[in-house]
Amino acid sequence: MPELIEVVEGCRSFGFDVLVVNDGSGEDVNKVCESVGVYCLDLGRNFGKGYALKEGFKWGLERGYEIFITLDGDGQHNPKHIPEFLKLSESFDIVIGSRRKSIKRMEFKRWLSNRITSSFISLMTGRRIEDSQSGYRMIKAEVLKRVNLKRNRYDTESELLVKAVWMGFKVGFVPIDVIRSEKSFIQPFRDVFLAISLALELILSKA
Repeated sequence: MPELIEVVEGCRSFGFDVLVVNDGSGEDVNKVCESVGVYCLDLGRNFGKGYALKEGFKWGLERGYEIFITLDGDGQHNPKHIPEFLKLSESFDIVIGSRRKSIKRMEFKRWLSNRITSSFISLMTGRRIEDSQSGYRMIKAEVLKRVNLKRNRYDTESELLVKAVWMGFKVGFVPIDVIRSEKSFIQPFRDVFLAISLALELILSKA
């Protein structure tokens, strides 16, 4: 799995601790982590991206980490942008890697899914959200301590974003490259459905 190794080594090059959450991807992931000297949290089977993120956040909070940067392990996120995220952490509680400048290079169904879900999130938060589906993010520990996450799938990131904005946390954006990955698990129709479902749930919770 060369993509994972490239991402891990790119993150390690900045001198940071790296945790790989193995969400049912097999024993090979554990072996890769051991070979390159990074932490690995093996969940045993696939529980969903949101669940994996929450377990990773829990792992980090228990160890006192103050800033979390999330990247997908399929190679679509370039670690070179990490310093830009950290610089913006001085002013924002959450920083999202925005593919806005090169989003037209996405295949149409992914572009449409992104536009629809980002529009939903923008309406709910009352501010423009450039790229709600980007998994490349910086999140401060204080956000994770205060936001109660209930979702376990690809809508967890949107849930975190909406609830954090409602609580008054500041959100910023940093431009990132679009790196196409053949291993992406994005399913446009599913993701739009999850966004609508999340919107209804959150609106009802405030009613």
